[in-house]
Amino acid sequence: MKVIKAQSSGFCFGVKNAVGSAYDMLDRKADGERLVMLGELTHNEKVVKELLDKGFELFNTAEEVPEGSTVIIRAHGVTPAQKAVLEAKNCKVVDCTCPFVEKIHKIVRKETAEGKKVIITGAKGHPEVEGICGEAPESVQVVSSLAEFENTKTDPESTVLISQTTFSSEIFSQICANAENKIAKNLIFDTICSTTGIRQREAAEISDGVDVMLVIGSSHSSNTRKLFDICSGRCVRTHLISGADEAGELIAKGLIREDDTVGITAGASTPEAIILEVVRRMDENKEIMTNQGENDINFEEYIEGIPQLRRNAIVKGAITSADADFVYVDVRDKSEGKIPRREFDNDPEFNIDDAVANKSEVTVVVKSIRNTDQGKEIILSKSQLDFEKNKKLIQEAYENKTPVTVTVTGTVKDGVIANYGGVDIYIHRTQLKMGEVKNLDEYKGQQLEVLITKFDTEKHRLRVSGSHRQILANERKAKSDELWNNIEVGKHYKGIVRSLPDFGAFVDIGGVDGLVHITELSWKRIKKPSDVLSIGDEIDVYVKSFDKETKKISLGYKKEEDDPYYNIEERIPVGSVVKGTVVRLTNFGAFVQLEPDLDALCHVSQISSVRLELPSDVLSVGQEVMAKVIDIKPAERRISISIKEVEPIDPEENFDIAEEEAPAEEAPAVEEAAPVEEAPAEEPKADEE
Repeated sequence: MKVIKAQSSGFCFGVKNAVGSAYDMLDRKADGERLVMLGELTHNEKVVKELLDKGFELFNTAEEVPEGSTVIIRAHGVTPAQKAVLEAKNCKVVDCTCPFVEKIHKIVRKETAEGKKVIITGAKGHPEVEGICGEAPESVQVVSSLAEFENTKTDPESTVLISQTTFSSEIFSQICANAENKIAKNLIFDTICSTTGIRQREAAEISDGVDVMLVIGSSHSSNTRKLFDICSGRCVRTHLISGADEAGELIAKGLIREDDTVGITAGASTPEAIILEVVRRMDENKEIMTNQGENDINFEEYIEGIPQLRRNAIVKGAITSADADFVYVDVRDKSEGKIPRREFDNDPEFNIDDAVANKSEVTVVVKSIRNTDQGKEIILSKSQLDFEKNKKLIQEAYENKTPVTVTVTGTVKDGVIANYGGVDIYIHRTQLKMGEVKNLDEYKGQQLEVLITKFDTEKHRLRVSGSHRQILANERKAKSDELWNNIEVGKHYKGIVRSLPDFGAFVDIGGVDGLVHITELSWKRIKKPSDVLSIGDEIDVYVKSFDKETKKISLGYKKEEDDPYYNIEERIPVGSVVKGTVVRLTNFGAFVQLEPDLDALCHVSQISSVRLELPSDVLSVGQEVMAKVIDIKPAERRISISIKEVEPIDPEENFDIAEEEAPAEEAPAVEEAAPVEEAPAEEPKADEE
């Protein structure tokens, strides 16, 4: 008997991540905390039962979930409405939606927002499909076959075609061929998970050449049923089994014979342990098979040989140890494979010590196998596999104009080099932010969200460029549109000071710059805007006026309550006695500071009981005096006081005083207390902005 096991079988990334997260939640569970699965985490009864036994609760709708629970969302994802219900119930959400599924959600949100209709190929009622449809229920239609698609109306420029991640790649290809003249090429998105495509192709290849095909998984699993359909169409003796017991029954009934070639594959919800249990159960029943013939099958050798190593094969193994040069992996061969340690340098989330301690599983490609005097040398590569996988993701991001998050790893003359799973991306310095970049080194180690602006594979060399500036520009435009739709006179905003020309300050209030004129910066006289503000300051401003056509906004900054004359008649009423300091002397009187930035005028006739030629005859700058408030004119920003009505200050020397005093000299009408010369509030020219 010959047994062939598919290399791409068992848990996919999304399911593995969700199940791993669930066990982590159990390990960290606090007293009184309720752990909830929103729908079965995976289509595998054993896994779900074990999680329920260990402390999880299962609810099928968000409305049923208890308030304040910790809820795990499975890889299929859920609708935005369900997330809103959980948020309203103050639930802590652990979102394990598969990245491939989340990508489909983003496409649907974007395209339906632009008024397009979406056709999704998939299984009606499947949780993943229901979650995607929830993004725009009125604009999404589900088809499950080529015939259904042919009967569906489309518009080449306003219809989008996508697919459930686990849909049949063969049927999707047929639908895409039929859609060639019905839907624009740039509106067809192949959103079938790359793992699903590989798994289905491998299952088809194996089932074409075997006598018996075993598909391990649940009949409730969409991807498992598709594997069964693919295999049964090529191999008549195809069996869908859930585990080792059913495999043993097939052997006992003679449905698997000693001279058969048996193929094995498994759905994305099937743990590796169950796949190996099937193989071991076949080993336990080998006597039944050998009684039917002369040949005995050594299943122990078969198990040790999984997977069969060959150059360019993709295999899984457990990390066992590491040294300065290599990380060693058990790939079920007599010799361990080794990965150059440098391949892990660009993965900040990978901790080699933890991986060794936990015997972490890693998927690698076999680069070479050679026999040496010391034994077999197996060279493996993780980065090569990551590169090919992530290269495809980057290409999809380029074609679909979806952003990706990258890590800056180095600098070059005119920009930086960022990395995405082994793929280098060049970002020119002008594409790092909206303004000028002076120091490229400060970007090292930073994570940036970028749009892929170039993906070139000509001359057998991959060249990729990206832009973070475009992300910022798109965000700024969205904020700008929202601001202009909601702007009102008097509305307050938190703004960032962007520049300080001589005539004022330009402040970003959310995608739009407004001008605070220099006269609006302070109640006191200032020489330049930088006397009050600095670039980068966050300040509270309000709208004084705006023009949507010219896109100009005039902002106010100084507050009424900060005005020295604010509520002045209540704070310093006429008739009250005040204390102040002489700050300036003129021919017609003395200016006395009552409070910071608040001066009052004491006319020369109100200083002494005798007639004075000049206020300086009895006063000096810095001298403290007591005076009575005799008049307040807030609109004219003028306060008049009298020293002599409290205690006149007379000269010490005797002066010849005329019997009839001349009338007091009147102050010039233009002079006033604490005069403020305000610059004309004219709008800056375009080149000044």
